[in-house]
Amino acid sequence: MISLHPIPKPPPDQRAAFPPDNLCFLAGANGLFKQVRNDFYSARVKTDEVAGLAELKDEASLNVPALPLDLFRRVESFFAAVFEKYRSEAVVLLRCNPTLREWRVVVPRQSVRGLRVSYDLATLPPAPEGFELFGTIHSHADISAFHSGTDDRDEIHFDGLHITIGDLDKPSRSYACRWMLAGRAFTTSMAEVVESPPLPPADDEWLAQVVHLERMKESAPVQPKAEEQIKTNLLEDLGAWSDFYGQEFENREDLKDYLLHLREEIDEHLAECHSIP
Repeated sequence: MISLHPIPKPPPDQRAAFPPDNLCFLAGANGLFKQVRNDFYSARVKTDEVAGLAELKDEASLNVPALPLDLFRRVESFFAAVFEKYRSEAVVLLRCNPTLREWRVVVPRQSVRGLRVSYDLATLPPAPEGFELFGTIHSHADISAFHSGTDDRDEIHFDGLHITIGDLDKPSRSYACRWMLAGRAFTTSMAEVVESPPLPPADDEWLAQVVHLERMKESAPVQPKAEEQIKTNLLEDLGAWSDFYGQEFENREDLKDYLLHLREEIDEHLAECHSIP
């Protein structure tokens, strides 16, 4: 196994010290280097691969709960009130206790104007025992939610959950969210970071109005008028399926689910056709 040596930063008046190995890898502040020494030359060159080692990827696991929905709605209401009064952005900070699995919001003293907001972490009240800063939520006033260049600079060294809420001038707001962990952004969705309360039980009387069309065992000849009606129905349904078009499937299972759904829809239309006299 080829050795790997971290190279400490030397004092200002000295040069970095390197190992005498003829072949080794060096870890510096700006990445990984390979050192080669032989009778013909000595070199240190930057490299992206180390032969014989496992290939790794950015990954992270979390030990925190989703944000309570009522807490998130309080934050959203606060942003809406700030926008109505000042037509500007606003920000809140998130504190989390991973042992208690609990989130709390702290609102810093802040200065706002349009799409700018500034605050000083030094002015925050002391955190309750076990709670630490672990993210932010801020608004984008009347523009859509996205992670801006300013957000990138503010959040890259701020571990935690970061949510942006936009379009505060509209009844339906927009959202963008991500985890920033160890200086890397991990994309996520609102469904994963904010609690969704369980649905109430379905109304039995409503369910009684729904029947399932069994697939016809024997195929009957399709009448011309019925065939035209099937085409019309399928064209109308394309509008309902439009959400499926223009997007990429993340994996084979998503594609399989969509194709199965499509096949069920076609089978139901054929069953309707067979039932037409």
